Formats: sequence, structure tokens, C-alpha cells
Amino acid sequence: MSELLRKTAPDNKVGHRKNVRVYHLTSEQWGLESIRRRRLKLALLEDMNDPFELLSVELKTRDDREFFQQQLKPEMNRSVGILCFSRKWSNPVLWSHYADKHRGLCLGFDIPDPLAKTVTYVGSRLKAELEGITHQDDDDSFGLKLITTKYRHWRYENEVRLIINLEHIQPEDQKYFLPYCDALILREIVIGPRSKLTKQDLTAALSPEDESVSIIAGRLAFRSYRVVRNRSK
Repeated sequence: MSELLRKTAPDNKVGHRKNVRVYHLTSEQWGLESIRRRRLKLALLEDMNDPFELLSVELKTRDDREFFQQQLKPEMNRSVGILCFSRKWSNPVLWSHYADKHRGLCLGFDIPDPLAKTVTYVGSRLKAELEGITHQDDDDSFGLKLITTKYRHWRYENEVRLIINLEHIQPEDQKYFLPYCDALILREIVIGPRSKLTKQDLTAALSPEDESVSIIAGRLAFRSYRVVRNRSK
């Protein structure tokens, strides 16, 4: 997995690879800060809202539990940062949970398809031997599988993850950020249905590098449980 993480260093040119569009929902405050400062805050494994992060594997024995708590989890928390996205922005539950009850923003990014790691949703814990699992395994490793496996009730998120090696990122007040770069290109901004922000507010916040970004007003659909584009605005 270490090669995967090196590929997403902010000074690395990804080249002419196929991109995939993904969406990051956030509050108005942090969305505007991201737009103005052209960066996204990385999540650390220990701070994520699912306490079962990395716990998609059975801890059958005392040795397994000690290895996980004392070695694997602390090492990966120090070494790995994650950007979490969804493949679509139409699910109203996403807006309720991650965008301040529909008052926030959704930022649409293009990221290289090979770096977009799709989350797999399962109904029961994985069975494997924990000995030897590290954060430095290759792309097909069980370590990567732990980072991209979640309980099936999270399936509504339709999640994609960009996994970053923290050794490439200089911390700021013990927080880590990935600047907008070839691996993180801002393409769209969707304004939440309850937001008071206008397109003019967002245009003023955008940097010259992002002047071609599409700004979309969101609304609740009239005939389904979806958030859709408000074409009247």
C-alpha cells in the first residue's frame, strides 16, 4: 500500500489517467474554508465517526486484540490520512449527516480512478490472521482491505476513499490537509437546499485557478426522496 500512498503526494503529477468524479459533503464554514484555501482536511482513523474503522476483521484471541490495539491501529493512525467521498450527491441522508442538515455544501472533485478506493460493505467481520499486517502493504494487501471495508448499514454513503501517506504532509496544528492538485481537482460546488449562500458568494470565494468550477443550487425533489439541481436558480 505504500506505493499507493506515495502516488497521492501533493507535488506528484498523476499524468493522463482517467479521472472519476466524487463528492465531499461538508458544512458551510468548512466548505468555504476549503474553497478559499484550496485544500481538504484529512481524516485520521481514530477521529472518524465509525468506531469500527479498521475493525472489519475478527479479533478472535487475546493476542489478536493486543496486536490490534497496541501496534496496528496506532501505527496506521500515525501513518494514514483519508479523504472520504461519495459517488453521488443526491442522497438526502448524506446532506443531513455531513452537510449541516442541508445547510452546507457539496464539493465535487475529479480524482484519478486508480487512486479512488471503493468501500466494500459487509454483514459480518472478516476472518484473517492479523500477524504481519502493516500500513505499508501493497495495493492488494489485507491492510488496505481493512481501511476500505465497512458494515453494510453504511452502504447508503456509496463511499470512495483517497488514502494519503501522512509522511508527505506537513501538519498544521496537529491537523493534516491535502492541497488541491492533479489528484484533487475541484469541478463542482452544490449549494445545500437550506443554505443561504448564493452563487455570487461562492464565486467571490473561488481562486483564479478554480474560475471554471460549476456552481449548482440544490433543492429537494418534488416527486422522490432526492436532492436535485434547482434549474430555476
